[in-house]
Amino acid sequence: MADNQDKLSRYLTQTGVNEHARFILELEFIQCLANPHYLNWLAQNKYLEDKAFLNYLQYLEYWRQPQYATYIRFPHCLAMLELLQSEHFRQVIASPVAVDEIHTQQAFYWMHYRTNRIKEAAAAAAAQAGQAEGRQAGSTNGQADTAAAPPAAATAAQQPPA
Repeated sequence: MADNQDKLSRYLTQTGVNEHARFILELEFIQCLANPHYLNWLAQNKYLEDKAFLNYLQYLEYWRQPQYATYIRFPHCLAMLELLQSEHFRQVIASPVAVDEIHTQQAFYWMHYRTNRIKEAAAAAAAQAGQAEGRQAGSTNGQADTAAAPPAAATAAQQPPA
């Protein structure tokens, strides 16, 4: 990783790109990786066969760190970045059928993720409220039941021997 940082420092010195501009450019680029049609374009134009480009993708793994990941709006890009490390995926993404399948899965995820999380949160809140009511009812009922029921020793003494 230190070797990559040295290369990056030399690159920045040579190109004159400041750190803020680099951050914005890399953020924009990594988020483009969430688009399966863009990945297909990269594959069709042989970028996914270029060793330098693959090294750049490896370098971008730092975006997984929490201090950087908070800026990402399309988390699928991190999943795609991971998949792009696989040669098999780089070959498969060149197929329009694979692109359509990934695009469809993403659409279903985006359509239903929020709705499903809201339903899960509502169910969890209802269950938690039900447990709280049960504990409250149990504590008052338990006290009433304990007061109403005679101690076990007293009931045993009241029963005649068989």
